[in-house]
Amino acid sequence: MKLGDPLLTLRPPRTCIVCGSPHKGDFKIPNDVWITVIPTEYQNKVVCVECFGTFACEKQIELFRVHRPL
Repeated sequence: MKLGDPLLTLRPPRTCIVCGSPHKGDFKIPNDVWITVIPTEYQNKVVCVECFGTFACEKQIELFRVHRPL
């Protein structure tokens, strides 16, 4: 490998379209959940995990449920 090879090329940071944060944009969500939570105008954009959580809260969508033993 030498400098300039595709594997060594850094890609630009992916910034959140909502808040502009260049961090926390690398997470996986099932498509049906993404479509339900994210407003239409942002669905084909990068949205960070914090903004995703905010949208879910605004729509009163429970993302996680902790089961405690009885």
